Amino acid sequence: MTFSIAARDPQTGWLGVATSSKALSVGGLVPYVELGVGAIASQSFVNPYLGLDGLRLLADGMPAERAIERLIQGDPGRDVRQLGIVDKEGRAAAYTGAKCIAWAGHQLGGGYICLGNMLANENVVPAMATAFERSGGDALYERLMLTLEAGEEAGGDRRGRQGAAIYIIGDEEYAVCDLRVDDHPDPVAELRRILGVYVREAVPFQAVSPKRDDFTPNWEMVMRVRDAMEDSLSEKEAVKES
Repeated sequence: MTFSIAARDPQTGWLGVATSSKALSVGGLVPYVELGVGAIASQSFVNPYLGLDGLRLLADGMPAERAIERLIQGDPGRDVRQLGIVDKEGRAAAYTGAKCIAWAGHQLGGGYICLGNMLANENVVPAMATAFERSGGDALYERLMLTLEAGEEAGGDRRGRQGAAIYIIGDEEYAVCDLRVDDHPDPVAELRRILGVYVREAVPFQAVSPKRDDFTPNWEMVMRVRDAMEDSLSEKEAVKES
């Protein structure tokens, strides 16, 4: 039903999941990511508790492969589940149930796992892995986007298109990138458009985003931006009144 990637950026330690599917609000069901813990993609007749419980196991120090084993052992619906985990050290593990609808499978690499089920063909997942590996110099959000685009170009979901998402935890507990397309005829292309807006409008403000140990970093810049916004609003209101 879905093709996804879970990954850890070796340069920054950032953790993220990107996913696309012929399913409504796939970004609300597949990704599970926690700072200093790991990234999980849970899909195929999705069991959200595999993602939620998986993060707890990783937080307790269990490596990705052991966590997969524990999670699958405890799920009687394991034959129709698919799960990919990358832990905080970049160790990757995956499981594809025997009754996941073909084509279904996964591919592990250094610090990432690509996986999919009900795919158009067996080339989708390898194409995703190749795209991720070739984009090593890019920011994690761009690498995840390129991976989804490669999967879509290779055939994507057999049923069609509907949703796509990118979710990344960076240096803080809250998401540094949380972009979703919940219902769209071409969700991967729409996600690319939204990512462009994110790069243009959100990335420049990351330097002033609150940190756990510093709620007001670069505060002088914040106040300059604040004053510029107020001046701009005043100018627009003056034009309307004239």
